[in-house]
Amino acid sequence: MSLANSTGGLVGVPSMVEWALQRCPPFVGARAITLALRLAGAQVPASTIFWGMPKLVGSGAFASRLKIGELCGLNFGCYFELDGDVTLADHVAVGHEVMFLTRTRDSKNPERRGSVSGSAPIVIENGCWLGSRSVILPGVTVGAGSVVGANVVVKESLPPNTLLAGTRKISIAKWR
Repeated sequence: MSLANSTGGLVGVPSMVEWALQRCPPFVGARAITLALRLAGAQVPASTIFWGMPKLVGSGAFASRLKIGELCGLNFGCYFELDGDVTLADHVAVGHEVMFLTRTRDSKNPERRGSVSGSAPIVIENGCWLGSRSVILPGVTVGAGSVVGANVVVKESLPPNTLLAGTRKISIAKWR
């Protein structure tokens, strides 16, 4: 088995690392992921758990734009586009395959429509829960205690204690 592809890069290394971590007790792999992210420059406390390796993309020292608070849990397949800052406060739960997208697009120029025009930060405040496969778009702040349902695209900021299911916002504070 060769580990080099036609361009000379390594192939199969991530799958070999995942294979090795699967043979470890559950929290060993999660702690190794947290440590690796800290070594890459992300601000991740030891109390935060990753249940799978997230995908980080961006330009420059992009890992340093990821800031995660205490006691957060992030599931498999999270995707962080780190052209802008992504901040998760304390006690945030993130479901499977959630995407944090910080690149903004230019829709005004007809010759380069959809080209990257900049970035905007994303802030997830204390105690939020983001459902599986939700997408958080640039410039969004999800207020403290809010819940985002599965497969929901969050395109505008949410006030605190709000349930967003589909396109419908429900105040959790009034619901109690």
